[in-house]
Amino acid sequence: MQAQAILFRRPDEVALDSVTIPEPGPGEVLVEIQYSCISPGTELRCLSGKQNGLDDWPFIPGYAASGLISTVGPETSLAVGTPVFCGGTEQVSGAARGWGGHVSHAILEESNVYPLPFNLSLLDSSLAKQAAIAYHGLRLSRPQPSETVAVVGLGLIGQLSARLHAMTGARVVCTDLSASRVELARSAGLEAYQLQGSLFETLHQVLPQGADIVVDATGHPAVLPQAIALASDLPWDDTLTPAPRYLIQGSYDNTFSIPYVQAFYKELSFLLPRDQQPRDIRIIIELLAREKLHVRDLISAVRDPEQAATTYSELKTPDSSLLTAAFHWS
Repeated sequence: MQAQAILFRRPDEVALDSVTIPEPGPGEVLVEIQYSCISPGTELRCLSGKQNGLDDWPFIPGYAASGLISTVGPETSLAVGTPVFCGGTEQVSGAARGWGGHVSHAILEESNVYPLPFNLSLLDSSLAKQAAIAYHGLRLSRPQPSETVAVVGLGLIGQLSARLHAMTGARVVCTDLSASRVELARSAGLEAYQLQGSLFETLHQVLPQGADIVVDATGHPAVLPQAIALASDLPWDDTLTPAPRYLIQGSYDNTFSIPYVQAFYKELSFLLPRDQQPRDIRIIIELLAREKLHVRDLISAVRDPEQAATTYSELKTPDSSLLTAAFHWS
């Protein structure tokens, strides 16, 4: 069948065009996508041509979408009309698949879609992948209710990470250069401060003992030395004190350097979450359905796919008012 897809044709060129999606075979389902949500850090890196492994242009960006099953193949159990979350089409012709997320119809193995409760908004659930990435980081950082978490960078992943860490009972303190992003965090009940001077100058008075966990959601290597300084210091006596953790949730192009001496004296453990696991998506869906996690305010705009080029251009602007945007396909 003919479907519409957002394509990255070449670096910095975005288009909406037709692609061909096959009919479902055994064990496969066809999903009519309602919403697909942009993951800004990763997708802007893809658009700039800096994403390792994605160099077959044009390709379909994105990896987070929700919709309704419209057709099923043999040997499947889900019914037509079932709402699902999915990562993107697994088969396509007319363009490279990329991750296949921003497309009007997606063909997937039934085992790779996540049925959604009927009371869960398809718009909210289109953010499940990004939230699952932040949740996977939470599982690695293992915050305790008695601990303090400093979240540096309040883009989409930073906002999600802050909300999820706060759900554990830990004290979460956030900062960002953007006044609007700080205000968004505050509106969610988080303690947030606009960056004034260095990170240390901004947060030292509210975190005089430092943070047990530093979440770096910036993706900027220059932030590392400043953010490491936020981590708590270990005593030199026999006190049994857990070492601070540095959770890297930002999306990096390739390599970055760690200031060894700073990290050494703090016995800092570095945690690098590798995307997410299916269990993380299932838990996020449950948290959304139970209204324990709220994400609607993080989707700054809902756009028609025809506005894709303008939307990505806005997201590239340093002072953009967009945190992320979702495309409405149906």
